[in-house]
Amino acid sequence: MISSIYNSFFFKIFIAFIFTYLFYSGYIEFLNFYYEYMGFTIISNRLDDTTFKFLMFAICIIPSFFYKGVKYISSFISIFIYYILYIPVIITFYFSSKESLSNIIYIQFSFLVGMCLFFLADRFPIGKILVLPSNINIMKIILIFTWIGTLYIAFVYRDSLNFVSYEDVYIQRSATEALGRDVFTSYFGAWLANVLIPFSVTYGLFSNKKIYFISGTVASVIIYMSTADKAIFLFPLIIFVIFKFLKNKNLKNSLSSIGIGLNIIMSITLISGFTVFSALFWMRTLGNGGLLTTLYHEFFSTHPNTFFSHINVVNAITQSYPYENKSLGQVVGNTYFSDLTNANANFWATDGIASLGENGIIFSSIILFLILILFNRITAHYNKIFVICVLIPFLSTLLNQSLFSSLLTGGGFWIIFILSFKNMLTNSFINENNNNTGSKTSIY
Repeated sequence: MISSIYNSFFFKIFIAFIFTYLFYSGYIEFLNFYYEYMGFTIISNRLDDTTFKFLMFAICIIPSFFYKGVKYISSFISIFIYYILYIPVIITFYFSSKESLSNIIYIQFSFLVGMCLFFLADRFPIGKILVLPSNINIMKIILIFTWIGTLYIAFVYRDSLNFVSYEDVYIQRSATEALGRDVFTSYFGAWLANVLIPFSVTYGLFSNKKIYFISGTVASVIIYMSTADKAIFLFPLIIFVIFKFLKNKNLKNSLSSIGIGLNIIMSITLISGFTVFSALFWMRTLGNGGLLTTLYHEFFSTHPNTFFSHINVVNAITQSYPYENKSLGQVVGNTYFSDLTNANANFWATDGIASLGENGIIFSSIILFLILILFNRITAHYNKIFVICVLIPFLSTLLNQSLFSSLLTGGGFWIIFILSFKNMLTNSFINENNNNTGSKTSIY
């Protein structure tokens, strides 16, 4: 009874409306109040335009109509995009964009088309499951590479390893920023964090083999002692919490249950006022995506687009990147914040707006839509909770970096590759038999 209510059409709309209202209020009462100097501005008269406000709320809520449960993994990925990125982007454009109202509506509609596409990927026919034949125990190889990666990072940073408090992370980063800059260490370190650690930790939880969980946790600690990356340090804990939370849950209700959880946190933080947690939650988790997308749009409205030359492979061919040795994050960060700021932004901002302007919003959405379908084909017979836990670091990069960076340094390509092996798919600990929400598509 409760499950049917959670997934009912009107309940989903209600939860999406409450989230939209809370973020709308939080933008005014928290983001604008405490962080106006960073760009969370409110254009005069926007608060009084009832018609525009009603349309903005409608654009925020409409994508929830297309959510039909978690048939494939794309819907779960889309839920995070919807709450953490889409709604903040729509509302931030409403409040702070200097464009005309008609052009803001056009931009918001472009985001709306993309968000609806992401939810529709769940219902796109997946065809044949993509499987690579192999009798190799892939998880043992992952475990060995996790050990090798941990020892390698420890060796590279051997003279600077330090388990610092959260207050001193920037001191540690400054002390070690000259280390590990070579291409091999950069990529290997990223893949250790975004691929090997989540696979090890997650498989350890599902198989009850402690060696995997411990190995992944030790690796995250070594990375934190090396680069003071707080997110990587927390990956094992986050994966453990998500595993325990979702273990006996019906994933069909995910849009409502995740929305309720976020609504509760938003309400508590608005009532409690400014704290370290509320600042991190509102500014870094919820507000950052909307702010940077708006700033990228403002910047590239008057500066040359990259036409995907910000991707190293493309620029190696075209030699057309217009900003010399600065990354997109540095170009935008130096313009709006300081000479030391690298304002990395999400796929809509980088692969969409920076590349092709406003038209790039739908184009980048189509690219992600196709990738979501590929994810569905690869993971259709896996335990969905296993895949969700493995994808946590990838989701983090997807919401904060370009799509191509998420696939490469964020580990998306490697995750697809690893999950394609038949030996992984037939592993009794992680196949769909451990998850009664799995689909029943045949394997070829």
